[in-house]
Amino acid sequence: MKGFEGVTIDGLMNNCGLTRGAFYAHFKSKAELYSEALKFRASSTKLANLKPEGISNKQWLSLLLNTYLSLEHVKGDSALSCPLAFLATDINMQDKATKAAYADVYYGMNTAIMNYASSYCDCDEQDIFSVTAMMIGAVAIARTLQSQDSIESLLAACRREAGLKLGGI
Repeated sequence: MKGFEGVTIDGLMNNCGLTRGAFYAHFKSKAELYSEALKFRASSTKLANLKPEGISNKQWLSLLLNTYLSLEHVKGDSALSCPLAFLATDINMQDKATKAAYADVYYGMNTAIMNYASSYCDCDEQDIFSVTAMMIGAVAIARTLQSQDSIESLLAACRREAGLKLGGI
């Protein structure tokens, strides 16, 4: 992985089989592409999916927690990967617009969880902020750990605490 700074527009477009001009026909800058990619990836995560019929909000949120705080997510399963956790260390070095896009995705995650949780438990915005920060932080930190036992312990501990905050799920 090269990171934001290591990727050039020429290299990116070469990998796509397109020209630099094609890039600028769609984006003003590499930062704009980064912001759009962040929003696109967030919109295709499990949390962004609609809750299936026949499952309660509580059951759905429990499933989402289990999926988010899973080894598969930590390992980067493309169907699960949340840009909030995977870009947590990179976002601070980005421009204001990209940071705003990241924050919008984060607030959207909080809103979605609050909508589900408030239907069955007494929680407030601070509860949800602490849960989402714990979820994102757990995955970001787990990705740096080398010990499988440590990763599993971290995920299990955060799953337990998040579940307690969200009505004992």
